[in-house]
Amino acid sequence: MSGEGDHTRADLDLIKEMGNGLGRIKRAFDDLGKLNGAYGDDLGHEELSSKLDDFAGNWEISRKKLTEDVEALAKLAKDAAKVYEDIDHQLAEAIRGAQGGKPAKRGR
Repeated sequence: MSGEGDHTRADLDLIKEMGNGLGRIKRAFDDLGKLNGAYGDDLGHEELSSKLDDFAGNWEISRKKLTEDVEALAKLAKDAAKVYEDIDHQLAEAIRGAQGGKPAKRGR
């Protein structure tokens, strides 16, 4: 958003793309496989395998929380764009009504 005098302007395309991009990140996290126990035999060293399992367990917890946060931000961005768009349309209709039905000039 940028201030222009007493007016505020929002880049709806940017806000929508932010929501879509965050949605793609969330899906990428969802598609990641689990690390727990997946590479134990390949590592060939019990302590290294144990450390990787510890890391994998912590990563699962962190990834779950991060995924939830990213999903919430994606929804927030999409909802914000929708609200701004609805307000823009309502203002345009109000201007048209105030001008006696003349089409309002679109611009942001």
